[in-house]
Amino acid sequence: MKKMSILLALILMLLPVFAACDTAIKVSDGVYRVEMAEFDINGYRDFVEFEIVGGNVISIKADAYNQEDGLLKTDSQEIRSMMEAVSGTYPEKFYLDLVNEYIGSGGTRTDVIAGATMSSENFFYLMKYAENAWKTNDSSVLIVKLDIAE
Repeated sequence: MKKMSILLALILMLLPVFAACDTAIKVSDGVYRVEMAEFDINGYRDFVEFEIVGGNVISIKADAYNQEDGLLKTDSQEIRSMMEAVSGTYPEKFYLDLVNEYIGSGGTRTDVIAGATMSSENFFYLMKYAENAWKTNDSSVLIVKLDIAE
Protein backbone atom coordinates (compact mmCIF):
# COMPACT_ATOMS: atom_id res chain seq x y z
CA MET A 1 0.00 0.00 0.00
CA LYS A 2 2.89 2.34 0.84
CA LYS A 3 4.46 1.78 -2.58
CA MET A 4 1.11 2.42 -4.28
CA SER A 5 0.71 5.71 -2.37
CA ILE A 6 4.23 6.75 -3.34
CA LEU A 7 3.57 5.84 -6.99
CA LEU A 8 0.29 7.79 -7.04
CA ALA A 9 1.97 10.85 -5.51
CA LEU A 10 4.76 10.54 -8.05
CA ILE A 11 2.31 10.36 -10.95
CA LEU A 12 0.48 13.45 -9.76
CA MET A 13 3.76 15.34 -9.45
CA LEU A 14 4.91 14.27 -12.92
CA LEU A 15 1.89 15.48 -14.83
CA PRO A 16 2.57 19.24 -14.61
CA VAL A 17 6.26 18.80 -15.40
CA PHE A 18 5.66 16.98 -18.66
CA ALA A 19 2.56 19.02 -19.52
CA ALA A 20 4.83 22.07 -19.65
CA CYS A 21 7.03 20.43 -22.28
CA ASP A 22 6.96 21.55 -25.89
CA THR A 23 3.50 20.64 -27.20
CA ALA A 24 4.89 20.18 -30.71
CA ILE A 25 6.48 16.92 -29.55
CA LYS A 26 4.14 13.95 -30.01
CA VAL A 27 5.12 11.33 -27.50
CA SER A 28 4.13 7.79 -28.29
CA ASP A 29 2.59 5.63 -25.60
CA GLY A 30 4.90 2.97 -24.29
CA VAL A 31 7.54 2.03 -21.80
CA TYR A 32 10.91 3.68 -22.23
CA ARG A 33 13.99 2.19 -20.54
CA VAL A 34 17.63 3.22 -20.39
CA GLU A 35 20.32 1.11 -18.69
CA MET A 36 23.99 1.46 -17.96
CA ALA A 37 26.08 -0.82 -20.16
CA GLU A 38 28.26 -2.04 -17.31
CA PHE A 39 27.62 -3.48 -13.89
CA ASP A 40 29.12 -1.41 -11.07
CA ILE A 41 31.78 -2.57 -8.63
CA ASN A 42 29.06 -4.13 -6.44
CA GLY A 43 27.53 -6.08 -9.32
CA TYR A 44 24.53 -3.81 -10.03
CA ARG A 45 23.40 -2.20 -13.28
CA ASP A 46 21.43 1.04 -12.89
CA PHE A 47 18.39 1.80 -15.04
CA VAL A 48 15.54 4.27 -15.41
CA GLU A 49 12.19 3.31 -16.84
CA PHE A 50 9.08 5.35 -17.46
CA GLU A 51 5.69 4.73 -18.98
CA ILE A 52 3.75 7.13 -21.16
CA VAL A 53 0.01 6.79 -21.75
CA GLY A 54 -2.01 9.37 -23.64
CA GLY A 55 1.06 11.55 -24.01
CA ASN A 56 1.53 11.74 -20.22
CA VAL A 57 4.19 10.17 -18.07
CA ILE A 58 2.26 7.97 -15.66
CA SER A 59 5.18 6.32 -13.88
CA ILE A 60 8.91 6.61 -13.55
CA LYS A 61 11.23 4.17 -11.86
CA ALA A 62 14.92 4.27 -11.05
CA ASP A 63 16.66 1.20 -9.68
CA ALA A 64 19.47 -1.28 -10.33
CA TYR A 65 19.49 -5.02 -10.81
CA ASN A 66 22.03 -7.55 -9.63
CA GLN A 67 24.33 -9.27 -12.11
CA GLU A 68 24.14 -12.66 -10.39
CA ASP A 69 20.45 -13.07 -9.56
CA GLY A 70 18.67 -10.19 -11.30
CA LEU A 71 17.16 -8.96 -8.04
CA LEU A 72 16.55 -5.25 -7.62
CA LYS A 73 18.68 -3.15 -5.31
CA THR A 74 15.50 -1.73 -3.73
CA ASP A 75 14.49 -5.24 -2.66
CA SER A 76 17.78 -6.05 -0.90
CA GLN A 77 17.37 -5.96 2.87
CA GLU A 78 21.12 -6.50 3.21
CA ILE A 79 21.93 -3.32 1.26
CA ARG A 80 19.21 -1.40 3.09
CA SER A 81 20.55 -2.38 6.52
CA MET A 82 24.14 -1.63 5.57
CA MET A 83 23.45 1.75 3.95
CA GLU A 84 20.90 2.98 6.48
CA ALA A 85 23.30 2.31 9.36
CA VAL A 86 26.14 4.21 7.68
CA SER A 87 24.46 7.03 5.73
CA GLY A 88 20.82 7.15 6.82
CA THR A 89 19.55 6.34 3.36
CA TYR A 90 18.83 3.16 1.40
CA PRO A 91 17.94 2.31 -2.20
CA GLU A 92 14.14 2.55 -1.98
CA LYS A 93 14.45 5.97 -0.33
CA PHE A 94 17.25 7.50 -2.37
CA TYR A 95 15.84 6.42 -5.75
CA LEU A 96 12.50 7.96 -4.81
CA ASP A 97 14.29 11.10 -3.58
CA LEU A 98 16.22 11.35 -6.85
CA VAL A 99 13.06 11.03 -8.93
CA ASN A 100 11.16 13.55 -6.77
CA GLU A 101 14.01 16.07 -6.85
CA TYR A 102 14.36 15.67 -10.60
CA ILE A 103 10.65 16.23 -11.12
CA GLY A 104 10.55 19.11 -8.63
CA SER A 105 13.40 20.82 -10.45
CA GLY A 106 11.60 20.61 -13.79
CA GLY A 107 14.01 18.04 -15.17
CA THR A 108 17.27 19.72 -14.32
CA ARG A 109 20.12 18.10 -12.47
CA THR A 110 19.99 18.44 -8.70
CA ASP A 111 22.48 17.51 -5.99
CA VAL A 112 23.56 13.95 -5.46
CA ILE A 113 22.12 12.07 -2.49
CA ALA A 114 24.68 11.76 0.31
CA GLY A 115 25.53 8.10 0.76
CA ALA A 116 24.36 7.25 -2.76
CA THR A 117 26.75 9.27 -4.89
CA MET A 118 27.40 6.66 -7.58
CA SER A 119 23.68 5.84 -7.96
CA SER A 120 22.86 9.56 -8.09
CA GLU A 121 25.44 10.23 -10.80
CA ASN A 122 24.17 7.26 -12.81
CA PHE A 123 20.57 8.46 -12.44
CA PHE A 124 21.34 11.90 -13.89
CA TYR A 125 23.38 10.38 -16.69
CA LEU A 126 20.59 7.95 -17.60
CA MET A 127 17.89 10.62 -17.43
CA LYS A 128 19.69 12.63 -20.09
CA TYR A 129 19.33 9.68 -22.44
CA ALA A 130 15.81 8.88 -21.23
CA GLU A 131 14.61 12.38 -22.14
CA ASN A 132 16.02 11.98 -25.62
CA ALA A 133 14.38 8.55 -25.97
CA TRP A 134 10.87 9.85 -25.27
CA LYS A 135 11.38 12.98 -27.36
CA THR A 136 12.40 10.81 -30.33
CA ASN A 137 9.82 8.09 -29.57
CA ASP A 138 12.55 5.47 -29.26
CA SER A 139 11.00 2.80 -27.05
CA SER A 140 13.77 0.26 -27.56
CA VAL A 141 15.84 -0.51 -24.47
CA LEU A 142 18.75 1.87 -24.71
CA ILE A 143 22.06 0.69 -23.25
CA VAL A 144 24.50 3.52 -22.55
CA LYS A 145 28.17 3.34 -21.76
CA LEU A 146 29.41 5.78 -19.15
CA ASP A 147 31.55 8.41 -20.79
CA ILE A 148 33.77 9.84 -18.08
CA ALA A 149 34.53 12.86 -20.26
CA GLU A 150 30.92 14.08 -19.88
